[in-house]
Amino acid sequence: MIKMDKTRLTQRLTILVITVTSTITIPVLTTSAQQAQINERDGQSPALTKSAADQYLLKDTDRQLTEFQQQQKPADKQIRVPDEEDLISIHSKGSSTRASRKAGLAQLPLDQMTPANRTNAEHVLKDLSMFRALPKIQFDVNHSAYAFFIAHPDVVVSIWREMKLSEFQMWQTGPYSYEVDAGDGTLGTLEVIHQTPKETIVLCSGVYKSPLIAKPISAKALLHLQTEYYSGDDKKMDSVSHQVTMYVSFPSQTVEMAAKILAPVSNVILDRNFKEVSIFMHMMSLAMERQPGWVERIAGRLKGVLPIRRPQLLKVAARVYIDGKARQNKMAPNRLQPPQPIDVITQTSDEAPRKLPTNIRVQPVSRAQSPM
Repeated sequence: MIKMDKTRLTQRLTILVITVTSTITIPVLTTSAQQAQINERDGQSPALTKSAADQYLLKDTDRQLTEFQQQQKPADKQIRVPDEEDLISIHSKGSSTRASRKAGLAQLPLDQMTPANRTNAEHVLKDLSMFRALPKIQFDVNHSAYAFFIAHPDVVVSIWREMKLSEFQMWQTGPYSYEVDAGDGTLGTLEVIHQTPKETIVLCSGVYKSPLIAKPISAKALLHLQTEYYSGDDKKMDSVSHQVTMYVSFPSQTVEMAAKILAPVSNVILDRNFKEVSIFMHMMSLAMERQPGWVERIAGRLKGVLPIRRPQLLKVAARVYIDGKARQNKMAPNRLQPPQPIDVITQTSDEAPRKLPTNIRVQPVSRAQSPM
């Protein structure tokens, strides 16, 4: 999972909040020392300079009018940075209990997968070392924006880097496959092995290498994302609720034992990261609706993605903007077709996909072959 510095993320999200609400004027309540000195001089106009104020005095009628205008002036409004509770709603907390694991396993659509993909998934499940059901979160987000980010996670990662939220990197290497580098010694591959409009299953394979450990630590994981869509109206934006269940397999019993000891800490980090991803999607949807120009600038600076992703991001932003305008005019948004599974993606590009170092062996699970 992605590790983010909480303080830095809070600062960056605050900047994003201010960006998407920049259409509201923020009054500046500062008074210079010179102005304060002038205001202390009874009967002098604060609009005059100090030298001019020495020569001209306000008449009583002028003073009364000035005081009346100040009394009638509306109170300054300050923008409050939203709390987490304002942005997302937690339907259920994260859990690692046996009951939640049993429920998660029952919801896995193994019977809907191809034989090879089912074998790949069962390879992780039969040697399960860790389980975590992340919180179920609901938040406002345009469905087109959400579907785009789920279909193209490399775009999300590229935006994080551009906003200085994370050093995490991801490259698309095939229609359903990606390579990742967390920047902390963690390298790996991701493979989408099943996807429908309401659920996505990803198989991960990775290693962690550090000078502090003798041998790289390897692991495989199965991630199951479930999403429910809720349509908005002329007053409220669309929303979704989603949840990820995570199944991890460590080949080493020593590593598995260490992971279980650290589980109370790692579970908190996992839950927090998922909340931050949800907040990010919500804020990006708001940015598309209220500040499409900012999104356009971000799209022009994306790195590590296929060139076609930039115009695709702009097209989604335009749709979200139009939906927002329709809602402001109390019109029902022009509904697009529901989010569809990922289509086969053309790999034509001027830049070759970034490959993992040859001295690090991370065997991706093939969609056509079972793991050895």
